[in-house]
Amino acid sequence: MKEILLLIVMFWNIENFYDPFDDPGTDDGAYTPAGEKRWTWNKFIRKRDLLAKTILLAGEEYGRYPALIALAEAENRFVLNQLAGQTPLAGLGYKVIHKDSPDRRGIDVGLLYREEEFRPVKIRFFPLIHADTVLSTRFVLYVKGVYKGMDTLHCFVNHWPSKLGNKKFSAFRRMIASETVKEKTDSILSVSPYANIILAGDFNDGTESAPVKNLSRFVNLSGRFSEGKRSSLPEAAGTYKYKGKWETIDQFLVSPALAPGGRRVRGIFCKNESADIFGNSFLLEPDHEFGGWKIRRTLVGPRFTGGASDHLPIILKIYGYEFR
Repeated sequence: MKEILLLIVMFWNIENFYDPFDDPGTDDGAYTPAGEKRWTWNKFIRKRDLLAKTILLAGEEYGRYPALIALAEAENRFVLNQLAGQTPLAGLGYKVIHKDSPDRRGIDVGLLYREEEFRPVKIRFFPLIHADTVLSTRFVLYVKGVYKGMDTLHCFVNHWPSKLGNKKFSAFRRMIASETVKEKTDSILSVSPYANIILAGDFNDGTESAPVKNLSRFVNLSGRFSEGKRSSLPEAAGTYKYKGKWETIDQFLVSPALAPGGRRVRGIFCKNESADIFGNSFLLEPDHEFGGWKIRRTLVGPRFTGGASDHLPIILKIYGYEFR
């Protein structure tokens, strides 16, 4: 019996992945050729192809392509279809799960999955609700599926409300997101205590924040990035850099059955070093203002800088046993 790497899961906030077309129902006017960002088809294609390149490089580095790619800040299904179907990723058979959310900026979460590895059996989009009112923010995406006909996985894709604006109010909104996820996962665990659950996302909060710590039944592997491969470049000391300070707001949390030390003999499991930050050098550039390195963004104001995103992708490695 031998431990082997069975699958990897990627999460990535892909920073304002808009198409260049004006959608009257979405606040996307800045991301049009005539808008503030001067967002054109050629710029969209360059960003799309760079996202695909990063995913392919991750696959090459880990010896297998991500079975699941959880994404944040995608405008619509069109941009995700472009990424999955009009780049070299098309040969890997990725399918798209997406639904437009009530987010004011028109950005959503979504999931790409490799059809040969993962079969979805249940898909839900959960709004954030307070006082019977749906908040104008992203859905929490829930997908239950079967990995290669063997193990059932539950995946929650999150992009919690940002810290912009009133700090107290924004923290309150993130706690609503946390309570939404807690309610849904408690329901699953009450029926299936050994369920394999992955919480992936941009939580807009650190690993020790109250909304994240509220998910106390889960093990946060992102607090253990240093035990895995923090980055291809050690200068990337987090997933996001703000005013010269690296932060880890993009995280993986796993249920007890998947957590290190909680594995079953024939089940899938994670290790202490299962969570990595994928920070290849082409995703970074020198930080002339604060020193060291920073993430190369797609845009700085209206200036096109040609980067993939202002966040680094994170990787979750899931193991199992090879029986001979």
